[in-house]
Amino acid sequence: MTAATRRTAGKIPFLLLMTAPLLSACQHQDMTDTVTGWWHGFQGGEIAKLRAPPPGENLAYPHVGRTPTEAPNLPTPEARLSLTTRLEAQRNLAQRESAAQGALPTIPPPPKPTPAAVTTANAEQSGMTMTTVGQPEPESPSAINPPPDTPSTASPAPVQAPAKKPPVQAQPPAPEAELPPVVAKSIPPTPPGQFPKIGDLPPPPPQFPGFDLPRDAMLSDPVQPDIDTSTPEGTLIRFQPATDHVMGNPQGDYQHIVSQRGNRPLTIRGFGAFMSADAALAPADQNREIALGLLRARVVARALIERGVPASSIILKAEAIGDGVRVTIGG
Repeated sequence: MTAATRRTAGKIPFLLLMTAPLLSACQHQDMTDTVTGWWHGFQGGEIAKLRAPPPGENLAYPHVGRTPTEAPNLPTPEARLSLTTRLEAQRNLAQRESAAQGALPTIPPPPKPTPAAVTTANAEQSGMTMTTVGQPEPESPSAINPPPDTPSTASPAPVQAPAKKPPVQAQPPAPEAELPPVVAKSIPPTPPGQFPKIGDLPPPPPQFPGFDLPRDAMLSDPVQPDIDTSTPEGTLIRFQPATDHVMGNPQGDYQHIVSQRGNRPLTIRGFGAFMSADAALAPADQNREIALGLLRARVVARALIERGVPASSIILKAEAIGDGVRVTIGG
């Protein structure tokens, strides 16, 4: 055996020892076997800890046969349609009431408090006087007006004292308006298994001789205004609030309208305010919203004209309060 062979043979055990950890890495995974795990271990803290096993890792796989095969008990299509109609009516009523109330009033800030001016009464009540250096002190009231009992050399005749006026009594301040006292009634606890008792009914309306009470005096629900709360017919094209920019991509709606039209005319009704704080029923506000509704209707009309609808078959209308644009086939 030559010297070179002996040197090579001595390196083989060393190479086997170096490759043993690398080969063992294929059998298990540890946080220090990858570059990411090594870096997390170098950082330390929570990120260096091993992750907790997922919940239910050792549980048996669920059976597919336990999946429910029956459809859930949902409302009928008629009931869902009735609920949708009622929600739309409430939405339209809220829009109309918001417009009737008008914009929110702006409350001016309260006036700043002004410093109290020194009145003559406050000056008389104060017994403190201030004098500057070199200024003679003011004479006392007794020196200016001597008492009547003091003898005077200039007038030997006694001077009668004037009659004293009765002191003016201060009037008590008027009582402030107060709310009636709140009478709290303790509600007895409801025993288990029983329904709570209904409270006292509201008092009946007062009766006045010679006056007829309205028919809705005994009604508990408020009377709703005479407003059309039905949803307008036609295809809805939505617009961004207070603008004439179309919301989303209405290309599919345009194609549907053109395909369903045939030779019949189209009525495009644009609406103005959509639940905004500026919505109101004042004439000036209605003019602004109707102008916005016409702009929205014109945008839809141009899109339909580009798709082959003649301009003579399009009727434009506008209303002040509503949502977007409604396109109706046949007027």
